[in-house]
Amino acid sequence: MNPLWQQKDLREFCKAKGIHITAYSPLGSKGAKWGDNESVEYKVLEDIAKAKGKTMAQVSLRWVYEQGVSLVTKTFNKDRMKENLEIFDWSLTEEELNKISELPQRKGIVPTMFMEPHDLVMEIAAEI
Repeated sequence: MNPLWQQKDLREFCKAKGIHITAYSPLGSKGAKWGDNESVEYKVLEDIAKAKGKTMAQVSLRWVYEQGVSLVTKTFNKDRMKENLEIFDWSLTEEELNKISELPQRKGIVPTMFMEPHDLVMEIAAEI
């Protein structure tokens, strides 16, 4: 779960059933066959980050947190670990939440995750 795969139906279902959700790798997983880091590359997130003096990753993590979802990030970089913890002393505005909710949604699995990047594959993935 991340701003580009918000899982709205799943979150509503789980809330109704009293099931807590945890987002694993909410920033993506660049370099892995099953993920990328596209969620931190959208202009809406960049604009919000600049306005708040935060990173796009922090905005994405804060969005997940504000959805009532716990999150597990994956990094071995000490500076990013510290940065990931710096999401609790601020919040997103209603307007910012609305902008994020309007981001185009994309499923976590696209053809490029199983093949080497190729122009045609990238073009097909963009249409999904």
